[in-house]
Amino acid sequence: MENKYVKNTLPETFSVKYIYTIHYFKYGKNFRFPSERHDFWEMVYIDGGSARIVTENGQTYLRQGEAIFHAPNVEHTINTDDDFANAAIISFDCASRAAKKLKDKIFFLGEREKQLLSEIITEGSKTYREKLNDPHLVKMNKRDEIPFGSEQIIKNDIENLLVLLIRSDAGVEKQTEKKESFKSEEIAEKIISILKRKIYSNVTLDEIAAELYFSKTYVKNVFRKYTGSSVIKYYIDMKMDEAKRLISTGKYSFTEIADKLGINSVHYFSRLFKQRTDMSPSEYARSIKVDNLIK
Repeated sequence: MENKYVKNTLPETFSVKYIYTIHYFKYGKNFRFPSERHDFWEMVYIDGGSARIVTENGQTYLRQGEAIFHAPNVEHTINTDDDFANAAIISFDCASRAAKKLKDKIFFLGEREKQLLSEIITEGSKTYREKLNDPHLVKMNKRDEIPFGSEQIIKNDIENLLVLLIRSDAGVEKQTEKKESFKSEEIAEKIISILKRKIYSNVTLDEIAAELYFSKTYVKNVFRKYTGSSVIKYYIDMKMDEAKRLISTGKYSFTEIADKLGINSVHYFSRLFKQRTDMSPSEYARSIKVDNLIK
């Protein structure tokens, strides 16, 4: 009698088809990396020390043994304060539905997961020419000769690592802002301080974010949460308040005031002023004279 064997399909829970970078390096104290966003996943694992991870949704601290995943198109950066950090970073494409389980979680790697990560880095160094300790690496080129099957080992190890992390129940919801030492009020006050310093010139959101080492989206969100206003609206209101003070001195023409405040067009200045005060600069100047006469 012939046995009838039945084949079983092996579905792919995670399918990683492309890898962009494999990094392993040490961040010194007070390291700052510019914020970025990209259309693929990025895993950040801290092998020693600690690092502050900032995304458009908030910030959190990663300590030794912890990893976090940045989902595609989420703005993020990594900083160190008074500590160093050894970090392994792997960026890859994964369109699998299960990948959503990685988002907004911190994972603790056990020995098996660490072994897989170590093997990914080892195989990466055998497969690609570039040194993996360059934090600004954006392209890896294959060596002329690579070990047999090394790329499949990298692929399999990443997929196995992702499966194990989800299975282990090690993922915990990422706490942003609640556990951070930098409170929203402190960040907002720093932003206001920058705006005051730049009252007689101009400053952009990109420049503010770069000075504070936060993402632009995070700066916008924190500021609105604290003040109820956008950064730009708050900045313009500050300029118009200063314009009122300058008009009241009677020392400057409206063109000179606009130029002092970094506003190129006196017509644009007049329009902004009226939007904020319901009076034109001329009307405001006349109202100041009337007030002085009454007094």
